[in-house]
Amino acid sequence: MRAAVIVAERSGGRLDPPALCVLDEAANVCKISDLPDLYSHLGSRGVIPITILQSYRQGQRCWGEAGMDALWSAATVKIVGSGIDDADFADKLSRQIGEHDVQTVSVSDSGSGKSTSVSMRTERVLPPDEIRALPKGRILLFATGMRVAMLDLKPWYKERSAKTIGPASALATKAITERALAKGSAGRDDFTLSA
Repeated sequence: MRAAVIVAERSGGRLDPPALCVLDEAANVCKISDLPDLYSHLGSRGVIPITILQSYRQGQRCWGEAGMDALWSAATVKIVGSGIDDADFADKLSRQIGEHDVQTVSVSDSGSGKSTSVSMRTERVLPPDEIRALPKGRILLFATGMRVAMLDLKPWYKERSAKTIGPASALATKAITERALAKGSAGRDDFTLSA
């Protein structure tokens, strides 16, 4: 990511096209201590980090409460999947999703006849217990400037294109591994920047 920022600075300040940096297991494998501080700066340079965590608390353990809050706030797109077993985080998400008005009708029977009254009450659009019970394959999408969306995932490996994507992915992974091993056996860990 830092190398990409250097290239961006040499190219007028921003990479075009942007560089995607996928940080899977970011709190376990590739701990970057200042990642929360880098998030907004990287985006402005055309370096887009995609941070994958197992839970919000895992991020808090890695970067502290303030750091994880900064990371969450700086991310313009957040995807939350099934398996959330943290009641506090589910409640936080529920509050972010918001509330709506629900009409309640009540009927009472008195000696002079029936009367109907209508009242409004506010309730959460998606309560914490429903967030914690999201089924596998369903996600919540939090994107800046948009209402929260609930989406069903479409696994790539069930699509017709899987016959092409799977082998291409395996070939690319093999090539990356071979390059890494070749650099390692040469005793070199340098890199080349190009604009």
